[in-house]
Amino acid sequence: MRLQILHRLWRLGIGFLILLMSCSEIVVSTKVITFEVGPTANQNSPLALDLVVIYDDKLTEVVLKLPAKDWFEKREQLKLDNPATLHTWQWELVPGQTIPFFTLPADSKRAKAVVVFANYQTPGPHRVRLDPFEGVIVRLLENELVMLPLVRK
Repeated sequence: MRLQILHRLWRLGIGFLILLMSCSEIVVSTKVITFEVGPTANQNSPLALDLVVIYDDKLTEVVLKLPAKDWFEKREQLKLDNPATLHTWQWELVPGQTIPFFTLPADSKRAKAVVVFANYQTPGPHRVRLDPFEGVIVRLLENELVMLPLVRK
């Protein structure tokens, strides 16, 4: 009888651990991103844009505290210091430009966060976190960026 109870508890414990491990690994839902640059974005000037995928909890905390200005000043060193846990894509966009349906790599679902930084001429955080949503539109407006989830019909 005791052996049966211990066996059941052991199986429940293993099942619980597997459930916890599977839940903690899939943090990022984002798969597809569309970037739309408004006609007056960044005071009608080209705009540097970085998409950042972070695979480490401590690094996520650091990056999420950075306004865009600091990100663009520190990104090269952050990339050198964290080559396995920080992946980036960089663009220089112009007003009116669109990047439709950029697809993140499959391994990004193991990431801890997906963040976009825009290097506007005006002060502000100019940062948005995307990872709670499977598909998003990032709109770069005159002095700010906004994120809208893609809605399935």
